[in-house]
Amino acid sequence: MAEENLLKNTAWLYDVDDRDNLHDDIQFYVDYAKSYNCGNILELACGTGRVTISLAAEGLDITGLDLSDEMLDVFRQKLDKLDDKVRNRIEIVHGNMADFNLTKKFDLIIMPFRAFQALTDEKDIENSLNCIKNHLTNNGIFIINVFNPYPDRMNENWCYPEEVQWERLDENTGNYVVKKSSGDKIDLQNRIIYITFVYEVKDKTGNISSFEDKLKLKYHYEHQLEDIIVKAGLKIKEKFGWYDKTSIQDANRELIFVCGK
Repeated sequence: MAEENLLKNTAWLYDVDDRDNLHDDIQFYVDYAKSYNCGNILELACGTGRVTISLAAEGLDITGLDLSDEMLDVFRQKLDKLDDKVRNRIEIVHGNMADFNLTKKFDLIIMPFRAFQALTDEKDIENSLNCIKNHLTNNGIFIINVFNPYPDRMNENWCYPEEVQWERLDENTGNYVVKKSSGDKIDLQNRIIYITFVYEVKDKTGNISSFEDKLKLKYHYEHQLEDIIVKAGLKIKEKFGWYDKTSIQDANRELIFVCGK
């Protein structure tokens, strides 16, 4: 995974974001876990535990793997506040989703909220999917989600100056947080975008601090994502454009693939 994607400076602000992408997917994963009677779940790029904790709260055993120490630090702080029954269903692993060996198999492997796009090297992408296949039980499923790129926008005109993405009051701290983003560069040949996130945090005393991280993300068109999944020896069972199972043609926001061996 690219070093830019570890959110070393802004991990502690990640959960302030309350866009629909970051809560509409929870029930989607819960439903699949229960409908497939999954006894063991792996979340890759689990971050601060947003999805992991929600699944554990539903009585599901889950392992969360992430490469960012800073994101996992936030996750562990949350664990300390959980009921023992929920906390005991969770295992945290510091590891790389491009190359992992957990010596066990899982009924469900998920990679929520576009985490797959943090893999920008072709070898890392291939290796990650091979690791996923090797960790799936014979009847297990793998769910992958990336954003659905608009072909008429993914060109030199994609780059944009800094703009406000969202702003809100963090009820937990009393901080007022403004998140800004800029599209710095696009590599059309390799389909990689470079983004800078800046968080301006105004505390209760009026003091304003700024925190910045950079992202390097690979975008995939629908047919390209299909090709690399099939090439890895996985089968695509279902495809959706949003977490309510709306079709890609009708939703046109996300690419959500449900896959198996």
